[in-house]
Amino acid sequence: MSLKYMILGCLTEVPIHGYDMLRVIFRDFAEQGPEVNSGQLYTLLNRLEAEGLVEREVVQQDKAPNRKLITITPQGREEFYQWLRSDAAEREYIRYDFFHRYGFLYKVNHFNKMSREERLDKVDQQLAQMEEKLANLESAWTDMSQRGKDPYRILILEYGIEAQKTKIQWLKRLREAVSSAAALDSDESQ
Repeated sequence: MSLKYMILGCLTEVPIHGYDMLRVIFRDFAEQGPEVNSGQLYTLLNRLEAEGLVEREVVQQDKAPNRKLITITPQGREEFYQWLRSDAAEREYIRYDFFHRYGFLYKVNHFNKMSREERLDKVDQQLAQMEEKLANLESAWTDMSQRGKDPYRILILEYGIEAQKTKIQWLKRLREAVSSAAALDSDESQ
């Protein structure tokens, strides 16, 4: 999803200050924070303002510097809802997008160049990371459920949990294959 529509969607819920925007946009699904820096955000906000999709209002503060509150314009709201109703960003065009979105698979693709011990170590590290991620997702689900968050956001998180469980199951099968299949070691001596 493009950051543009994440920003516009966020602003349909509440006006916000620029430096809080990334935190709010990614509040439910990115415990480590987004892969977007403030330079990218402010460049995009400037463009959205120039296009008439958002506007900034200076808010006077007594004992702190003035803040700029960002709000969505009617034009921005209309563009967001047009995007929301469209089929944009819903198709998966890359045949092997799963491969491109999980960098570990690039390494598995070359496992025949590693020793069995190196492969096992690599898979065990990956399993530990994925199990930790699953625990974090399940904790977030509990927290969101207890706080009465939007049920659709909770369902999105459930999708992430199920995807994570599938990834862990696959890693366990990979570990078993590395452990037991002599065929995988045939290239080890090369």
